[in-house]
Amino acid sequence: MPKIPVANSLALHCAVDDYLWPWQEPTPVVMLHGFARNARFWNRWVPAIAETRRVYRPELLGCGESDVPPADYRFTPQGIAAQVIATLDALSLARVHWVGESSGGIVGLLLAVAHPERIASLTLCNTPIRIPDEIKRIYALDRDSASAAMRAHGVGEWCRQTLGHRLDVEHADPRLCEWVIAEMDRTRPEIAAGLHDCFETIDTAPLLDRIEAPVLLLSGDRSRIASEQQRALVARLPHGRLELFEGYGHGVNLLQPERCARASLDFWRALELA
Repeated sequence: MPKIPVANSLALHCAVDDYLWPWQEPTPVVMLHGFARNARFWNRWVPAIAETRRVYRPELLGCGESDVPPADYRFTPQGIAAQVIATLDALSLARVHWVGESSGGIVGLLLAVAHPERIASLTLCNTPIRIPDEIKRIYALDRDSASAAMRAHGVGEWCRQTLGHRLDVEHADPRLCEWVIAEMDRTRPEIAAGLHDCFETIDTAPLLDRIEAPVLLLSGDRSRIASEQQRALVARLPHGRLELFEGYGHGVNLLQPERCARASLDFWRALELA
């Protein structure tokens, strides 16, 4: 599991799932987790995809096994994008199929505009154009902002109180809910707060017309964060396709991982046969 130097003596961890013969060279797949999450959130996708493709699962600084930046570190969209590109360069990944969940999808959209030659396609799960104002207010709990709430309550307790907006708890096994809370609680409050402040500033709407890569959108049709924006996304994207999961809220990447993986594989096969 390589660690790649990316900035200020900090290293980013990337899980690599490679079960192919050395001479097999399909377009690789890069999967980026959502806010304050880590590479383990993709575990159920990997078996299906890794049968035919190499899978790379980077973790943003402060998340998973990546280095934790100092207290005065400031996350920026440009810095995150640069660190991802440095990771692709270090792993000799010239062009990839990008899979992003929630904010990981937002990063993919930014890369598709800034580095179109590196992105063969985008698969975006639960990805909004921007974080809706209603969700910002809900995530703030009893504080002025979501980041202040995370610092005050800790990431685990904040996650527990807001989980229903990030995961459809009606469809989720209670053990999955507890696992998500525990995994997100591994991210330190100051890291989660900094990441959330960063992603709250991003509005991808002005970029959508410029994205030439084919895009597959995967979302529950009842997601309060993403579903209202999915039709707007697919209408604006030059080469977008939408697959809604009827009756599901947020978190289809965890609730229907095998279906999501199959949809992604079919999407890539169709692109490569065209």
